[in-house]
Amino acid sequence: MSYSKNPQELWEDSFQEQIARQAYNTAPVEALVRTAAYHLRDRRPEGDYSGLHWLEMGCGTGPNLKWLAQKGIKVSGIDISRNALALARKQLEDGGLGAAIVEMVEGSVAQTPFPDSSFDGIFEALVFQHLTKEDRVKAFAEVRRLLKPGGVFIGNMLDSGHTIYRQRKAEELADDPGTLLLRDGGSNFHLNNLGLCHFYRREELENLLQGFGIVDPSIMTYYLPRFEAKKRGYEEYLQSMWTVYAVK
Repeated sequence: MSYSKNPQELWEDSFQEQIARQAYNTAPVEALVRTAAYHLRDRRPEGDYSGLHWLEMGCGTGPNLKWLAQKGIKVSGIDISRNALALARKQLEDGGLGAAIVEMVEGSVAQTPFPDSSFDGIFEALVFQHLTKEDRVKAFAEVRRLLKPGGVFIGNMLDSGHTIYRQRKAEELADDPGTLLLRDGGSNFHLNNLGLCHFYRREELENLLQGFGIVDPSIMTYYLPRFEAKKRGYEEYLQSMWTVYAVK
């Protein structure tokens, strides 16, 4: 299988379609914000988050940043898509949260411009799964570099128990086990049309997060409604996702 689009073109097209169809996320990723809420409640029981600064790597249209800003946390975002960044900034500003923005940067999560130990927390949602093997290693190294001591990383990414991987494992890249190249046509925001997709295993996540004091990935699984599964070419479609909690 060949795939011609570069990553920036792919995601500009995806967000352009999402915006045109009003199909982009307006709600934060529940697994991320629930885990962040647990962490904040445990580490900041007084409930004052005003001194914190969090980054989202691959911030998309900004709903996760908006949730953080509503808590009084300063936020920065980096994304490869100009379309996504512009909408993320607008979403925050329209919600009266523009003052919470520190930086919104166009760029790759594999090589960010931020100084070492800049952030108290980092979010990642469904981004690291679309990187090449080399860039996945670099992105996790950036997480380690960018977090302050005691800082937290909370990520959400594909698990190898996912329907697509289970049914198409024979197609995985020979030089990158766990990775499929998916370009089946149809929507530019369904997984089976998003090019490079990596399905993680627990031991791989633990290895990528070596040196963290706590590494605690957990699995979340659920089936899509059958009408939606059939849209994607499957009789049943199990979402199997990691919620990765790691404290430096």
